[in-house]
Amino acid sequence: MKPQELIQRYNSGQRDFTGINLDYTNLEQINLEGANLTNASFRQANLQKANFKEANLTKANLEDADLRNSNLTKTMLHDAILSGASLTQANLQEAILTNSNLEDTDLAKANLTKANLIGSNLNRTILQDAITHDAQFKAPEKLVEKQPKKSDKIAELSPKKSKEKRQKKEDKSEKVGEKKSQNEQDKPEKNIENKSDRLAENQKDNSEQSEKEAIQETEKKDE
Repeated sequence: MKPQELIQRYNSGQRDFTGINLDYTNLEQINLEGANLTNASFRQANLQKANFKEANLTKANLEDADLRNSNLTKTMLHDAILSGASLTQANLQEAILTNSNLEDTDLAKANLTKANLIGSNLNRTILQDAITHDAQFKAPEKLVEKQPKKSDKIAELSPKKSKEKRQKKEDKSEKVGEKKSQNEQDKPEKNIENKSDRLAENQKDNSEQSEKEAIQETEKKDE
């Protein structure tokens, strides 16, 4: 589509221009307020002082486009490609730029009041002297879901496993207690056995000594 045809259709009341391709064209001061330009392509186009107020530029390709002094108030630019584009002194008040690509984009002196840039790529983006009053660059903390602790998550997802682990620990403690008790019971018995063995040995030694003494006494009498 040529620029003149676009202007004629817009002036006749058409607002849906989904997917149009106007790469490298001169559209300076064009008025496309409220138009649906989803998936449109304006690569390296001259869009100085263009009026895109409340237009839908979702997923539009504006790579290296010249948008200096353009009106993008309340414009939908979600997932739009604006890498390398010049938006010096552009009006982006309340514009939606979520998940957009603003890498190497020049936003010097641009008005970003109340603009939403959550999830956008701001790598090497120029924001010198830009107005960013109430602009959103990240999700508010109150909307960020609190991540559960790892211990809480394990306890929540595996209550049965935790219960079994505790039961095993208790069973192990009981077994240790039983073994200790059994050792304490066996210890006196072993002591008694050892004492009986020593007594029997002493009696044997005494018996042998008595026999020896009797033999010696008999030998003395014979002499």
